[in-house]
Amino acid sequence: MSPESDFLPTEIADLPLLRIASDLSAMAWEQMTAWRGSLGASLDESVVDTKSSPNDLVTLADAQIESLVRGFLAEVRPNDLMVGEEGAAALDPVEFFPEEFLAELSCFDQEVGRLVEQSEPGSRLEWHVDPIDGTVNYVRGIEHHAFSVGVCLPAPDGSHEAEGGAVGGEGTPAGRPDRRRWLFGLVASPGLNATWLGAEGLGSYRVEGRVGSESLPAQRLHGTPAGLSGRLLATGFAYTGSNRGPQLAKLENLMDGYDDIRRCGAASVDLCMVAEGKVNSYAERGLGIYDYAGGAIIAEEAGIKVVRGGGGGPTAAAATQAEVERLIAAI
Repeated sequence: MSPESDFLPTEIADLPLLRIASDLSAMAWEQMTAWRGSLGASLDESVVDTKSSPNDLVTLADAQIESLVRGFLAEVRPNDLMVGEEGAAALDPVEFFPEEFLAELSCFDQEVGRLVEQSEPGSRLEWHVDPIDGTVNYVRGIEHHAFSVGVCLPAPDGSHEAEGGAVGGEGTPAGRPDRRRWLFGLVASPGLNATWLGAEGLGSYRVEGRVGSESLPAQRLHGTPAGLSGRLLATGFAYTGSNRGPQLAKLENLMDGYDDIRRCGAASVDLCMVAEGKVNSYAERGLGIYDYAGGAIIAEEAGIKVVRGGGGGPTAAAATQAEVERLIAAI
């Protein structure tokens, strides 16, 4: 830990959004761990399906976690909108999990045996969830995978408004930057045994392990420290060859000023690495909003300049606005 390591400040630890997001990540962490033994050996069709290409994998774990998150938010924040990658139907966590696990959740009342609503009067938020970011990594036992959630106020133009709060698509047209006001982000990685979180105006932190009700040491994040040798750019590539060709053609220009690239396979983790200073910058085209929702605010609250690409546009994060704009133009 750095000299600035400490416990989470009270103003963050007491946030209702953190308590809710921590419960969501606890469910995801539990199920990612539970499903791990069923995946990775033969990639059997009974547990793995494909999305846009054979390498863009979606597992039963992916859909199940999203269902549990949707069911949880339906009880705890019933007026809010949840936008998930898979569009999975709600599943009641109280019926799914044993009582011993439910007792660990902040929003579960053991006396009445149910989840307790946490809404404020007149408040309506959006929860953008990627149940397992880096599904290919997860299936193959590569550590760089994570549950990601970002919370924002609804867009002024009303995009994502949908009856029932169960939207599977993206409401920001490709190429139009995302102008939502992002309030909170959390990324939790069982493989890396780490949780990152950021809250609007309150900074970003890394916690070793899972965030729970107990106080845990937390490291404040500030991006790349001054004087660190070398410059690394994180990026990603499309799963389909027709999109990959143009990306590779732009790579030399994109890497101008960098010594090497890193490609972890999970945008949320890439953005958290920018917040930590493990890589200097990040740029990628074609992300869904749920891909960057949690990580972008964590990077931003670490002092990083971020442009969110909306649904499919270019997303970039760097120390200066000038470098972000260069990356956006290059990618």
